[in-house]
Amino acid sequence: MNQILKPSIDKNDYIECEYCKNKLYRKTIDWNLYGTKRVMKLDYERCNCKDAQKYWNEYDMKKLQMLEEEKKLRMMQEFANKVDKIIKNSKMSKRNLNYKFENFEVNSNNKKVYQSLKNYSEKLVNEVERKGLILVGNNGVGKTHLACSIANELIKNGIPIIYGTLINLLAELKNTYDVYNNISEMKIIKLYEKVDLLIIDDLGKEKPSEWGLEKLFTIINSRYENNLPVIITTNYDQNSLIDRLSINGEIETAKSIISRLYEMCYLVKIEDRDHRIKNKKVSNCCNNC
Repeated sequence: MNQILKPSIDKNDYIECEYCKNKLYRKTIDWNLYGTKRVMKLDYERCNCKDAQKYWNEYDMKKLQMLEEEKKLRMMQEFANKVDKIIKNSKMSKRNLNYKFENFEVNSNNKKVYQSLKNYSEKLVNEVERKGLILVGNNGVGKTHLACSIANELIKNGIPIIYGTLINLLAELKNTYDVYNNISEMKIIKLYEKVDLLIIDDLGKEKPSEWGLEKLFTIINSRYENNLPVIITTNYDQNSLIDRLSINGEIETAKSIISRLYEMCYLVKIEDRDHRIKNKKVSNCCNNC
């Protein structure tokens, strides 16, 4: 039978109010537990005199502020732990994590694209935008830097992303075939399919196998059907990508993938000089050079 527990007063245990000297008795709760009487001691009564009420009002306010601060600190720590986990699962390197809009080299050639992608990242964070991007341009124009800048905006807002070249992403799937690996291929594929943002860097640089192309179609098609964004960086236009992904003259799977990507993404062409070569510093390897 459930007991109704109500506080009572212990007349033998009291203190005096430091302001008016009124007796303040200890509050207790008595209950029976398997036939044994138990007593829980609570706080003393609070005095109703004016000075005591002022003291307790200030005390309660300070305690409430302290609890709010503790709650904020706990939430900040939980968010920091969440971001750390997102970074770990993102597969981004230290270099990738350092790519930010703030350290992108803006010039007259790329200023418009830069501002457009910065605005796009804000919309993506606020879930206003659901389409992805295909960033097309020559080597060194900043495609990866801009893609990672978008990714880092999402990460700092606690939004999960996964980044990688197609070869690296497929390698994760192949690793599941190891007898000592306790993660299934399907689990990795589901991660690629469901993550808030998937970035595939340098698509078309290396030809996938027939198996790899099938996996890529599965992932892209799932994200297409579920209206989830993907960002592609590539050196190739639409037709060239189809050719690069085709296997032994069979182009239907490659066409299906690229067709979906072009429908679910904005096409962004980046035209600029190769930043890597432009910023390369020449140093003498020896005194005789």
